[in-house]
Amino acid sequence: MTYAKNDFMTGEEFALLRDLVHDKFGIIMKGDRRLTLHTRISHRLRILGIATYRDYYNYAVSDTSGEELCVLASHITNNETYFFREKAQLELFSGILKDIKRRRQTRNEKELRILSLASSSGEEAYSLNIIVQENGLFAWDWDVKIVGMDLNRNAIAKAREASYTKSSFRSLNGDTAIVGKYFTVEGDRYILRRSLTKNVEFMHGNIIDSGSFAGLETADAIFCRNVLIYMSDEAIEKVARNFFHVLSDEGYLFIGASESLIQKTNLFVPEYNSGVIVYRKNARASLCHKGETR
Repeated sequence: MTYAKNDFMTGEEFALLRDLVHDKFGIIMKGDRRLTLHTRISHRLRILGIATYRDYYNYAVSDTSGEELCVLASHITNNETYFFREKAQLELFSGILKDIKRRRQTRNEKELRILSLASSSGEEAYSLNIIVQENGLFAWDWDVKIVGMDLNRNAIAKAREASYTKSSFRSLNGDTAIVGKYFTVEGDRYILRRSLTKNVEFMHGNIIDSGSFAGLETADAIFCRNVLIYMSDEAIEKVARNFFHVLSDEGYLFIGASESLIQKTNLFVPEYNSGVIVYRKNARASLCHKGETR
């Protein structure tokens, strides 16, 4: 494949950006993906008035806020999401809520904490909240909190607005019962009712960075789906360690149906439940890492 000198990034420029994204976010770009990267970020150079990809690299690494790095990463990954994605996993989640409640009650706790990582525009986090509400186990004096984390601040802003289009409901196959119960229709927008947003928070963070998890409460369940497919094994081990520290010892980790942690980390072990794989903490790993601090 040939590239016009003034239109496409050089191999050296591609290597700089590829290695930068892997170093900061664990994302890998296999093979010569210059054309793909050019297509996805060329508009950023035009917006910023930057002439070359080397200049863009220098701009990104010199940005002390780290914002441009996050913009770069968000353009490389697929941010597609919609309500009730991968229903089999969500059905399992609904089923294990009873066990989560029982374990909390044995410690005289009435809290439920869920993390939705790489939460994008919020459909997953709100889907989980709807499931909790529909389940009915955590009413009255239970304190339920769901936290979504994402690199993309624009996606976070959209999640906080909780205003969606019809495409966000494409997995419902025309079933409008949930939409009618929890959303208000305003023109072509579907606005999630306030009762479903007040206990959901969104924050900016990088799942490979342990500092992004500082201050978070212990989670009963973590959802991080269709993200690890972009990451190197080295990065997955770092991410798994962050999950290990923030997840309850009895908690559940959900990753994408096409993803696996097998032979990539010993911190979690797969558990087969109702035809779905969910990951639990490795008890032996827990003993090995007991003395570590976050």
